[in-house]
Amino acid sequence: MMGKRIIVGGGRIGREVAMQFPGSIIIEADPSAAERSSRIHDTRVVIGDGGDEKLLLDVGLDEADAFISLTDDDEVNYRSASIAKRYGVPKIVVRVEDPEHEERFRRLGVETVTFPAKMIANYIGDLLRSDGLDSNSIPFGKILVPLIGKVRAEKAFKEALLIASASNGKTVVEVISSDIMELRKKEAMAREVGVPLFNHLLEEGKLIEMLKSHLHEADCIIIDDEKIALIDRLLHRNVILQLMRSVSCPVLVARTCNYYRHILVLLDSSEVSERILIIALQIAHLFGSDLSVLVLEEMSPEFRERIKKRGEVENVDIIKLKVDGNAMIEAVKEVKSQKYDLIVIPWRGTGIIRSSMIRKIVNDASCSVLTVA
Repeated sequence: MMGKRIIVGGGRIGREVAMQFPGSIIIEADPSAAERSSRIHDTRVVIGDGGDEKLLLDVGLDEADAFISLTDDDEVNYRSASIAKRYGVPKIVVRVEDPEHEERFRRLGVETVTFPAKMIANYIGDLLRSDGLDSNSIPFGKILVPLIGKVRAEKAFKEALLIASASNGKTVVEVISSDIMELRKKEAMAREVGVPLFNHLLEEGKLIEMLKSHLHEADCIIIDDEKIALIDRLLHRNVILQLMRSVSCPVLVARTCNYYRHILVLLDSSEVSERILIIALQIAHLFGSDLSVLVLEEMSPEFRERIKKRGEVENVDIIKLKVDGNAMIEAVKEVKSQKYDLIVIPWRGTGIIRSSMIRKIVNDASCSVLTVA
């Protein structure tokens, strides 16, 4: 149970956080916003500058367990977070308005939440668009999260909720488990963020049988990376990789559980390359992400033109990465750079990206990996 929480910024987001955590202290410079915040039950509101060290100490910064700065001014958020960091607050979460400032906050050592302007603009554009373009298409209509045994698959479920919430209710999440309490917990989490959820309860020992019956109905399967290690230890084989071999839908190994800001796509001469690109562009459109494309083999001018046009339709910034020297060395270097929140790759390994390299990327990447068959 958390103790004292200080929230800088009494706007809509600050008020929502305070309502979820009774006993919070809100610091708000605007008197009218402060007055709205004062209506929240069991919340103390202080009018003032959240970057004022004396004020922060007066409200008990040195005793705080959590500090959240949510103003729309990155300088105020940085200044207040720096003070909280200096006084050793264990949990600091900061809103970052401009994604270009995020690296600065990362160096400070705080958790950041970014609200990409392009993500909002794309959503508004989808609402207004009536020209027949499919830029408002979603990558997945149905996401399946299997819970094997007692494994809770927290990352997989959170990432499924993340994608579904970004699609504004157009994506359904399905969960399969033999644990009724775990299903109820997942149901409550989905309800809180407004994501449609279907639970499937099955008898112990029949998970794989029931899973197979749902595999071909899903548009994407999302699984925890921890589950890979657990199943390896128990069964001495990688069930996840076996799963990927048996399905035709994309499989995502979840590690990021946060908004995708930077996506990397590896393309070779595989027939699935165009499908990979379309799915990656749709995801980038939903999240307002930039998309780095590393083309490892020579592509036709027609294919390159389709990449360009598709990026324009989806309003996605495509960064074409140049391959200097050995293509696979360049690919591994990019995967290990830790610059990305999601990597999208082929699964079958019919081009230059061979199966052994794909397995290595799936297992070793520090971010989420989406494989497309």
